[in-house]
Amino acid sequence: MIAAFIALSLCVTWFALTRAVANGNSKNSLTLYVFVADSHIRGHYEQLADVWKPRIGGNWIAGRLADAFAEDGRLTETAYQNMFGAYNAVWLLLIFAALICWADNPLFVIPLLFAGLCYSLTPPDNVSIFPWDMSSMFFWTLSFLLWQRKNYRWMLAAIVLGTVFKETVAVMAILFFFTTLSWRERWTLFGAACVACLFLKLWITYAVMGQARIFTADSSGHLSFNVLKGLFTAQLNHVLWVNGGTFIVALFLPMKALADQGTKLVLAVFLAGLTAACVLAGTDFEYRQFLDVLPVSVLYLNRTIQNWRTGGAGPGGFQPGV
Repeated sequence: MIAAFIALSLCVTWFALTRAVANGNSKNSLTLYVFVADSHIRGHYEQLADVWKPRIGGNWIAGRLADAFAEDGRLTETAYQNMFGAYNAVWLLLIFAALICWADNPLFVIPLLFAGLCYSLTPPDNVSIFPWDMSSMFFWTLSFLLWQRKNYRWMLAAIVLGTVFKETVAVMAILFFFTTLSWRERWTLFGAACVACLFLKLWITYAVMGQARIFTADSSGHLSFNVLKGLFTAQLNHVLWVNGGTFIVALFLPMKALADQGTKLVLAVFLAGLTAACVLAGTDFEYRQFLDVLPVSVLYLNRTIQNWRTGGAGPGGFQPGV
């Protein structure tokens, strides 16, 4: 009950925070532009960047909400802001519900996750929130929790469904190798996830882009390493503090147990993939992009602390070292 009350209060706070940035800011107005792209009142989905078009789950829901809140074909600013805040708050509520049901020590996990989430709102004059940010974070959370609870077939379903919202959820399939299943079962689950996500991506890209494509990441035509230069640029709002510092902390946590090794590999693959995408596109890191691995980092930290307290037995019956 205590965790649920805190979760509700933080969802209300997140509604207010995201509502305030719904219109964009002086540096970009992409938030509004993307959120209503799939609505009938705007309908400029074909103008979105190729990398965004296959993320149809969140885009479709956002478009239908915009249509539902519109009056006489017009979406007022107040209606849009309330809709935008509610959309993001509901996804956060679903994340918290999953944590309350399946995470150990949610009273620690939930506030820490929210603290990391708030860092995505920096710098305050250049914040973007897209329909797939919170939804993708939910499926990363759900997949990781199901893995911890050894519900591998439900985890497979969550990964495949999650790729409808953002393709990065497929990275979680790596965790099938870090289980106590036989190697045949591990390869079967991993292969099933890869094949299902691949064919789903091909079908989605064909449906929304007119051609089946595996890779849709943006490319500037030449490699740019500005993203790496940013790592060595002295600034207060540094990527070092991304996700409230939990991402960097998680990278340096011990990995003695099998589960620790799997979690560390997922974080490393995510960082490598995101860095490569930024190099190809010639862009810098956006802090909202790291929200995918926020729940993984926080749950990893929680598990590590509990293992220190219990001598490595593992929380909630989950024996990561077996």
